[in-house]
Amino acid sequence: MKAVFVAEGGGVVVKETSMPTVEDGEILVRMKACGIDGTDLEKAYGKPLTPPMLGHEVVGVVEESKSEEFEEGDHVFVHHHVSCGKCYFCLNGSLTMCPLFLKTTIIPCGLAEFFKVPRTNLERGSVLKLPSNLDWVEACFIEPVACVLRALKRAGFFAGRSVSIVGAGPTGSLFIQLLKMLGASSVIVAEISPLRMGYAKMLGADVVVNPIQEDFIQACREKTEGRGVDIGFLATPSVKPLQLVIESVRRGGVVCIFGAPEKGEKTAIDFSSLFINEKNIVTSYSTTEVETNMALDLLKTGRTFFKKTVTHVFGLADAEKAFETARDASKSLKVVISP
Repeated sequence: MKAVFVAEGGGVVVKETSMPTVEDGEILVRMKACGIDGTDLEKAYGKPLTPPMLGHEVVGVVEESKSEEFEEGDHVFVHHHVSCGKCYFCLNGSLTMCPLFLKTTIIPCGLAEFFKVPRTNLERGSVLKLPSNLDWVEACFIEPVACVLRALKRAGFFAGRSVSIVGAGPTGSLFIQLLKMLGASSVIVAEISPLRMGYAKMLGADVVVNPIQEDFIQACREKTEGRGVDIGFLATPSVKPLQLVIESVRRGGVVCIFGAPEKGEKTAIDFSSLFINEKNIVTSYSTTEVETNMALDLLKTGRTFFKKTVTHVFGLADAEKAFETARDASKSLKVVISP
């Protein structure tokens, strides 16, 4: 079978690999759709913080089951990480900090014709059954939507809050859609790609600014009676625009670092201003079964259209081209692989 791996020296390569052997309590899934996201690109071209497994926005059909919970033919979403539920971190609400979390995975990866889900993942609720009529491409948004829902919770968002977003890429676009759906009073976006600026406007952002050409901070203040926004999200993989996010936020507001930076990446920020204005910085990494279930429930309503951000769909054999397309912000927004 074919699967996609990080190539030596950068990029990705499609290789033939052996079919995983399914043991008791496990399932084998035939991949039907898998999104490419920022962490996949970081693993392929950057200095990743997390293990090099590619493809975690994945959905498919159960091909073989040795689990009592699933049958051949079931449509499923699979999350690659799970927490133990009983360690100090889990018992104190930090499920993604659980020592088990980064040790769990799917085999060989989500970007494969077939992949195995280990027993631990199944027992900890990583696999969700999908309605048979749910579109595959729409379904592969469960994981990234869940990540955004968790970030909104960590940042303390509720209806009526004003929000800035720096970066309107695939995930920034989900922030826009979910924030408007959940009642944000204003969503102000900074983005430099004309293509992605256009999508941000189409998805409902109240103001979209190219920060190189216009004053993003002023735009945020104009929409909030001069205060600045309640919450700012850094939705880019680079932390260089972090100061821009901080300055967009009001006194006592919250800054959430969402995009995964490269290992060792640093930037300069004004700590005196951060301190005296009591601006709070939080980070949000990955998601858990709490949010993946919420995301699936949202998709089941039939009122979501996350797949309208998909600009390209490639076959698995064309994964190299898919990754090159996904990293070009001038030509793409969301790229999905479907065999």
